[in-house]
Amino acid sequence: MSKVIYACARNRSYGPSDEDRLHRICTVLEPDNIVSPTQHRIVANGNIAFAVMNYQPSVVERRNSLLLGCLFGESPDWVEPLAEFPDGSYALFRENEEFIELLADAAASRTVWYFLDDEQFVASTSQRALVMYLDSFEFDKRVIPWLLSTGTLGPELSWDQRFTRIPADSSVVLDRKSWSLSTRETPIQFMEKNRSDIEHREALNGAITETIQSLNGVNAEEWVLPLSGGYDSRAILCFSRKAGHNAGHLRTITWGMEESIHQAGNDARVAMDLAAALGVEHRYYHTDVSDEPVGKIIDRFLQCGEGRIDHLSGYMDGMRIWRDLLLDGVHGIIRGDEGFGWSPVSSALTVRYSVGCPLCSDFSNLVGVLEKYDLPAQDFPESLQQKQDSLSAWRDRLYHTYRLPTLLAALSEIKFSYVEQINPLLSRRILKKVRELPDRLRTDKSLFRQLVDAVSPDVPYADKEANSSPENILRKGPVVELVLDTLGSDYSRTLFSPEFLEFIMDGMVVEGPAGHKKSSPLKSRIKRLVPAAIKNFLRDSGVSSFRLDPNKLAFRVYIIIRMHKMMSRD
Repeated sequence: MSKVIYACARNRSYGPSDEDRLHRICTVLEPDNIVSPTQHRIVANGNIAFAVMNYQPSVVERRNSLLLGCLFGESPDWVEPLAEFPDGSYALFRENEEFIELLADAAASRTVWYFLDDEQFVASTSQRALVMYLDSFEFDKRVIPWLLSTGTLGPELSWDQRFTRIPADSSVVLDRKSWSLSTRETPIQFMEKNRSDIEHREALNGAITETIQSLNGVNAEEWVLPLSGGYDSRAILCFSRKAGHNAGHLRTITWGMEESIHQAGNDARVAMDLAAALGVEHRYYHTDVSDEPVGKIIDRFLQCGEGRIDHLSGYMDGMRIWRDLLLDGVHGIIRGDEGFGWSPVSSALTVRYSVGCPLCSDFSNLVGVLEKYDLPAQDFPESLQQKQDSLSAWRDRLYHTYRLPTLLAALSEIKFSYVEQINPLLSRRILKKVRELPDRLRTDKSLFRQLVDAVSPDVPYADKEANSSPENILRKGPVVELVLDTLGSDYSRTLFSPEFLEFIMDGMVVEGPAGHKKSSPLKSRIKRLVPAAIKNFLRDSGVSSFRLDPNKLAFRVYIIIRMHKMMSRD
């Protein structure tokens, strides 16, 4: 529910003017659909100053140290720099007279950015907060190809070229005397442990059980579990019930289109049936499109998520469900993000695509575009490339080092303006056991699925999503008109050539009688039923290829333009 900015000055003490500046930053970051007064925590203590937007009791403060999130189990020395990394879902800022240390949890589920110059060290969970604090913006053009191909900022990058992101299970340490930075990193390696399948099953089951039991201190009256029709959130609910955790009090919620609740096999309907089977309170929130102007809806989405991801479809309600959760007294959500393994792959191409990390050159309609329109080159970091690992191990290493801290953390960012979040399935003890599995027990989350099936009631899993597809939303007339107006503006031509913008706009289509023909529901269903192995074979052999939806591509260009303008204004 909170965003934080944390500063240390080298040669001066902070005062009232600094407190005023921090308060103004918090005010700007507040979502515009929260009408009740929001509390901000502002502290200036010698050469340390920090601000917590939307301050809540769950933020743990010791001296000048801050813990946003939740620890899994006891860790009494969490407050001490250079102590062990605690297990949990958190962003952690800890200091003493010698050091300041900033920590990301085992999955970097909550992103921390930082900046250092000769006079100050500033860190934040918000890039906009850093831009406002420094009163300047230096656009990093390297994000452009990554936004085009993935809809994210890409690995390791931020909107501002001066900011650095803390990787998963790592920290950055400021030596206050020498005014220099060092890092502490835990390597993410997939190395199969010599165990039998039964021993692997017991080890993973024990890690999940122990993590879920560590949530006993969470007040079930203030937290809810978003429940889908799949395996991940079902695992949290079933393991919680099995352990007697918050029995009778844990509440579940699901959101999606209003009509989805009536469709058999839909996420929304399956979640309702599962909650009923386990005897827990359940509520369904509608995400039908808000009646607000579409420009306002999308701007709020970009402001809350800082343009780090293009997944708009679940937020076209104008963030209404998140505001309503806040007003309903919900303090946070227990989310089922996980890293148990991923879908079958057959080549480097299908590895990158499966984890949401494709390159522009992987799409038939983006091949050569960067060179043709003089856009920045797209560099795939050496640390993410395949080494001695198998394709499956590389896939899951990319999932842990790219997808979790880049894509899923960006989705979490959208919600942090309203609610807190815990990701128990991303505990260090669980991820460690996953990385010790053989490929076959990770592919398609094979072992994890076995564990969930063993504790789940006989309620089928979902085969349909409750939200509208991104393509449907991005082809609606008002959205297309908004994107075209922005791409055709004078401001857009300060970032892109007229030829590139024309290429993007020419590809857009409008859904409806006078525009693009709607895709066939039967055709879409058939595509979903084709096994991944066959899809991979067709793509690897050149019979089928990846093609980026032109409206999605245009929306990604729109995000770049709007965020550049927003950050420049900040």
